[in-house]
Amino acid sequence: MYKNYFKTMLRNMQKNKLHTGINVIGMAVAFTCSILIFLTVYFMFSFDNFHENKDRLFKVYNYLKGPEGDELGTGMPYPARSALLTENIGVEKATLIRDAGNGVLYKDKELELGVKLVDADFLPMFSFPVIRGNKASALGNTGDVVLSENAAAMIFNTEDPIGKSIRVKISNSWKELVVSAVAKDCPPNSSLKFDLLARTELNGSYPLDKNNWNFQHSDLFVMLAKNSSKKLVEGKMRHLLKKYQPADPVIMKKEGFSPDENGDYTSLRLFPLTGLHFNPKLSNGGGVNKAAIYIVLLIGILILLIACFNFVNLNIGLSFNRSKEIGIRKCLGAGRRQVWLQAFGESFFVCLLALITGLIGAGLLVKLMNTAFASPIRISMLFNPFFLLILAGSLIAVAFIAGGYPSAIVSGLRTTEILKGKFNMKKSGLLRNGLVVAQFVVAATLICATIVIYQQFLYLRNAPLGYQTSSVISIPIRDASKGHEIVARLRMRLADQTAVLSVSGTSANLGMGRDGASSKWEIGFGYKGGPVHTRMLAADYNILNTIGIKPLEGRDFSASFGTDTANAVIITESLAKQLAVKDVLGFSFYPDSSKPALRVIGVVPDFHLYSMHEKADALMITRSETEPLGYALVKIKTGNPRATMDMIKNNYEKVEPGVLFKGSFVDENIERWYREEKEMGRMFSVSALIAVILSGMGLFGIALISTRQRVKEIGVRKVLGASATGIAIMITKDFVRPVIIAVLIAIPIAWWAMSKWLQEFVYRIQIHWWIFFATAAAAISIAILTVSFQAIKAAMANPVKSLRTE
Repeated sequence: MYKNYFKTMLRNMQKNKLHTGINVIGMAVAFTCSILIFLTVYFMFSFDNFHENKDRLFKVYNYLKGPEGDELGTGMPYPARSALLTENIGVEKATLIRDAGNGVLYKDKELELGVKLVDADFLPMFSFPVIRGNKASALGNTGDVVLSENAAAMIFNTEDPIGKSIRVKISNSWKELVVSAVAKDCPPNSSLKFDLLARTELNGSYPLDKNNWNFQHSDLFVMLAKNSSKKLVEGKMRHLLKKYQPADPVIMKKEGFSPDENGDYTSLRLFPLTGLHFNPKLSNGGGVNKAAIYIVLLIGILILLIACFNFVNLNIGLSFNRSKEIGIRKCLGAGRRQVWLQAFGESFFVCLLALITGLIGAGLLVKLMNTAFASPIRISMLFNPFFLLILAGSLIAVAFIAGGYPSAIVSGLRTTEILKGKFNMKKSGLLRNGLVVAQFVVAATLICATIVIYQQFLYLRNAPLGYQTSSVISIPIRDASKGHEIVARLRMRLADQTAVLSVSGTSANLGMGRDGASSKWEIGFGYKGGPVHTRMLAADYNILNTIGIKPLEGRDFSASFGTDTANAVIITESLAKQLAVKDVLGFSFYPDSSKPALRVIGVVPDFHLYSMHEKADALMITRSETEPLGYALVKIKTGNPRATMDMIKNNYEKVEPGVLFKGSFVDENIERWYREEKEMGRMFSVSALIAVILSGMGLFGIALISTRQRVKEIGVRKVLGASATGIAIMITKDFVRPVIIAVLIAIPIAWWAMSKWLQEFVYRIQIHWWIFFATAAAAISIAILTVSFQAIKAAMANPVKSLRTE
């Protein structure tokens, strides 16, 4: 019996090659996309779940209710760690984590490897396996250094690294450290990554600021005691903060801050490590929005559903073409269960064939996916038992959705009605139109979303930042401690080049450079009874001229003024307002009472030192020979930028020999800031294209079946005088109507969803009416083009031939 079912299935597939092809290709494309999307989502949700103590690991952050909403800060002072451990509040272990540079020397080999300063509790807290050395005591001494497996191979090749001395650059000075352990490389799904680990006490500022609660610079992670909880520890941290760093309610209220639910103006809170990847604010910009992951997951499910709807519509349509076969089978004794089993078996086989094709497609496209969307997925993840279970469940679910209902319709037809040709198709027509509406709702919503996301990306990328980006080149300086010297030498070498207008340097890059590094420097101090908070930027001479900022008052840093070498600063308007001084130019103030006063020599408009994801905060620009400069900036004429870049590269290689040149234009750096929006726009555009193609394929197949079923009706209409144009319009109208309904449903959904998404941006576009008009026009045009071919073909057919055969 089953052999006979299989033969019948193959004959039917051969007989209806076009519809079988539409089903298999549509489902295979949907499976391919869904598998790649599900792999990406699975990887994202696996972040930081490999740690054994993951449920007890938290990141400490500051929380304030500011005048413009919640303010979260991750910078913690040195004494915070020891206070959490000694005050007996339920914290078992704690570690500060801070980036400390990227220089390593071994014999005559110098490498760029990232150095993180941590405390002795780091390795016992986190599950980074140690393959050489003792994990418990790896950072027991301040002279110890721990290497990742990759770093050890780069430094020592095949040598045994344990016990060997290397020189590591920390706080712009070289420290000789002994390798105490080698840890496995951090997995790709880890929020914490490192090449080298050294002790916090090695930082240059530690001796001076180890008891300073106002110097906030490091991330702080804690592991709670087994008998403790997040809520309990947060409650005890309230008292700890009041003891060591109390806030003045009068001043905080004056500055526009509000108390939280506990009545505190400032508070320390805990955020779980397993959720850190989904919080861009607390992960220092390295995380992704969890809502975006759910949206991507939803897109994968919707694409699969569109293919299922095609399957349902085509199968129901074809089942009526097989009505006589089914009627004869029932007359010969076939029961409803047998008819359903045969129909469902055929549907399941097509789904299985599509899944296998989809798996092959996913395997072939995984590298392209990783390149296009910066995804780290691997095809080996498919063989994870959990994911195999999801695939099996998806196959069964899709088979039942796509084949279960059509099979039930077919098996439920009455034998007498089938043989007389009197069965009712009205219900199937309503279902067909309903599924077409659902398909085009998804497609139209994705088209709207793609346009809005792309517009937002263009807005962020092209918005004025307050400084010049198009003709400025930024060059990462390897030895930042000699930054001023390197910038000065570069300035001298380029002085006679007519293509170069100005040279300067900064401690932080403008945008995200080719080195991929980013840094933030913030300070807070009290002035006239109120708090002052500002970001900091170290710079060299001619900084304003180089990046094209005109001062509102005062001047740029200049070598002509001997006083600009140490304590002169340039401030932005926002900082000037915080200082609340009538004549700010020439004004001196003390951010740190242990250091000399700073004198304001210039005031500039607020500008975006960081991306448009956050507002332009107050900023102080300093010029001090002791502050490192990590980047050289060169302003050029834009006549021949590529040739000028080559010339600068040749000169820089002589200024800092042996360093890989990673210069880039600032406008390119700015675009890298918005990589997530760009990738999201690309994801939506690809998804919208696939949804439109699948919906179009389904509409084409349904139109083909429908015109075949109405051959006799069309012939009679033509004999009675109906024109070919009138018949074509009648057929097309029946399919365009559900598309119009779909667009009317999709527009408010898209407007609501995109409005919610845009609320996450400080600076955002307005959603214009033409977006919805363009979407409606595109969807209706696609429907007309898809159906019109079959409609015209049916309308032009010879009525005598169709009536004779029918």
